[in-house]
This record gives sequence, structure tokens and C-alpha cells, in this order.
Amino acid sequence: MANNTNADLLKQYCKGKSADQVKVIEYFCKQEGCLSKNMSDDEYSAMVIKKRDSLNLRQKALNKIGLDEEEVSEIPPAVFEGYVFKNAFAKKRANGNWVSSAYQVAWLFFSSTQIYIYRYTFNMDEDKKQESTDEFFYKDVTSFSTSSETETAHGLGDEKFEVESNKFKMVVPGDKIFVSMDGVSNSEDIIQAMKQKLREKKM
Repeated sequence: MANNTNADLLKQYCKGKSADQVKVIEYFCKQEGCLSKNMSDDEYSAMVIKKRDSLNLRQKALNKIGLDEEEVSEIPPAVFEGYVFKNAFAKKRANGNWVSSAYQVAWLFFSSTQIYIYRYTFNMDEDKKQESTDEFFYKDVTSFSTSSETETAHGLGDEKFEVESNKFKMVVPGDKIFVSMDGVSNSEDIIQAMKQKLREKKM
């Protein structure tokens, strides 16, 4: 009975979606049987990276900020990226790592007086995106750090997953900005360079 219910739910989720979106939903929600085969973990990861690259987010960020790269070259720009699990489909890969149907990329640029942060989150299972741009004076930034956050993702129907992910955290007056960073291998080096620049600017 549960299988029939799941099949009906899957049909509802896939209604009106593009062929690629259906593939993504099936990857997260469809049980593989002897007659059906979902895309592999590697195929899904490649699909996410292809979409990320097609968006040209570094240029998009500079356009939103309205500055040339030379004006924000105090230190090299930093990029953080990774899966976002809150309210998204999630799945544990064969290697034990979690992936989700939402992905976030953040670019940080540094001028002589300000830090600019551009965040873009896109969904693989639907035509949904979130985009934001913020700018702060160095003197107003309290700290840069990493933080481990637990997010609630979902499967088909009422299925829920608690997933722990690493975030880059930037603290400013009255606010904390979190950005996914599990997709960045040298994130600690990047954050150390940012901390050093912040110390210099506050002296």
C-alpha cells in the first residue's frame, strides 16, 4: 500500500516539471527496482556543477555589486559553496556524504573600505532561486568563522532527515550571515586570509 502511495506522491511532485527536474526528483525519491534505474550519485553531482557553471555567478555578483574587479582586489575574492538542506530533498550518497536538491554559491569581494557578499541559491527540482547582495564596512564586521548547523531536509511525503552541514559565518551588527561551504576544500585557508585582512583594517 505504501508503495502505491509513494508512486502517487511521486507523480504529483513530477507534474509540470521539465525532464531534468523529473530525473532529479526520481533520484531523491524513487526506489530503484529491477525495471527502473535512477541516475548515479556522480551523474547528479555533475548535473549540479553544470548548472552552477552555466549561471556565471562571479560575473553576476560583480554586476549586482556594480563595481569592476580592480575596485575589489584588496585580497582575492572568496567563494563558498555547498548543498542547502533546509526544506529541500536530501539523500545520503554511497560514500556517506549528503546531497540535496538545493545548492548555494556565495562570492565575497573586498574593496579598500568594504566587504561585499553575493549569495545565490538554486533548486534542481524546480524553477526556484534566491539571490541577495549585502555590503559592510570592515569596522562593522565582528567576525568570520565556521559553524556546524543542523538542517531539516525531506524525502517523499512525511519523511524527514536531520543533516549536519558546515557553514561560513559572518557576524555583523544585529545579524549573522550563513553560507554553505561543504563544497570548498580550502575553506580554512580562505577564512584565515579574510581574518588577517579584517585585523589589518581594524588596527
